Amino acid sequence: MDSQGDRLRLSSEAPGAPGDIWNLLPRDFRKTVTSLSAERSRQIHDGIAGTKGDWRPLRPMVLDRAHYDQVGRISARLMRLVLDACRRRAGNAGELQDALGVPAEQTPLLDRSAPLEDGLLVAARPDVLYADGVPYFVEFNIDGALGGTLQADLLAERFRDLHRLVPGGERVHAPASAVDARFAEIRTSLALPEGARVAIPVFRQGAAPGLEDAEAFLSWLGPMCDSGRRHGMDTVACTMDRLTNGADDDLLLDGRRVDAVFRLFLAHDQPAGPGLDALVRAVKAGRVAMHTPETTWLLSDKTTMAWLWQDRDQLPDPDRELVERHVPWTALLPAGPEDGAADGTEDDTLRRALARRAELVLKPVGGYGGSGVVLGPETTDEQWRRALLRARREGRHVLQRHVRPDLLALDFADQRTGAVERAEVPFVLGPFMFGGAPSGVLVRHGVPGGGPVLNAHHGAVMSTVLLADRC
Repeated sequence: MDSQGDRLRLSSEAPGAPGDIWNLLPRDFRKTVTSLSAERSRQIHDGIAGTKGDWRPLRPMVLDRAHYDQVGRISARLMRLVLDACRRRAGNAGELQDALGVPAEQTPLLDRSAPLEDGLLVAARPDVLYADGVPYFVEFNIDGALGGTLQADLLAERFRDLHRLVPGGERVHAPASAVDARFAEIRTSLALPEGARVAIPVFRQGAAPGLEDAEAFLSWLGPMCDSGRRHGMDTVACTMDRLTNGADDDLLLDGRRVDAVFRLFLAHDQPAGPGLDALVRAVKAGRVAMHTPETTWLLSDKTTMAWLWQDRDQLPDPDRELVERHVPWTALLPAGPEDGAADGTEDDTLRRALARRAELVLKPVGGYGGSGVVLGPETTDEQWRRALLRARREGRHVLQRHVRPDLLALDFADQRTGAVERAEVPFVLGPFMFGGAPSGVLVRHGVPGGGPVLNAHHGAVMSTVLLADRC
């Protein structure tokens, strides 16, 4: 190795996990970075909301840039296929709501007459698991209420700066800022003029760990407001109760008209109050734009994953192959009475699901945060049977083929004691897609001694990726 730049030439060692090329970086480089990260772990992870517990990773994933681009292309195409599947069943948001069986009370901000237009695909974050090196899209969040952009950006910047303290580290890069990509898309997609006032209401239900307090949440949103201002918008974070209505049901924040609302929450989850009522009135009257309209939340319903499989024979061969390769088999669990299950009169879907427990996952179609997910391999036969019967009685659940995830080897530091431990943990990639292009990536992974559900509310750690080129 003749120069500092050459010191980051990739080795011939096997990657640590699909797409992760950390083990292809020179051994001395990795050792030095890990040592520095252990010394500075608290600074790297300080103030990053959304992670419980004491374990923090000493490195991000390092993705091959070509693989990052490939995941972005697959994401963009699958988003389009989801929208197409919805269009085959509905002409507008109301018809889609009816086709999905979403109760009206869960969509207080929905314009049922809104067409299913291409502009609904402005914001997304799929959940991508890997099995035997193949990326599987187990969920697809096509909505503006996507958490994790700021966490992904901050961690990428901090880890990048750490890597660049080591010779050769200048060849490791952070992805494009997810926060900036998001606000650029907000202004473009809503056609907002220079100086448009954009409100970001904080919310209570569904807030990431560490952001339950409104003042902490407002402070956390400061860098996002800064990004909005860089993109020419007067962007203000506020508590919901500061929103009121003016003449003609305009939306007002502290007496000033709001042009657009950046919706980071699900409206039906939030406690009733005058601020939420004011927002509903303004949206229903067409007096305020919103990123994104509630129609996008309908696209995120897991029923759409089942529709991709139902429709695959109608698709052109490349799209059918894409679905079959990258979307695990998904099907609706038919709703029905619980009685009769004990005497062998279950329907065929239920009988097959009971027999294939170790191969399946049960998910509510409208849930988030891992709530209600039952992993067949992690349950007993009787627990699985009860979960299926309960889901059939409640309705609106899907069965999905269980993806046994590949593992990622990471060193972790205990923020309380400073102890370092290595563990092989499951992980899920969440590439942010704004305007159809990838930007930052949210990674959620397990910790030493952690459980199988990869969500911040269930003990998973939020992390990120850096990019490098194979050479």
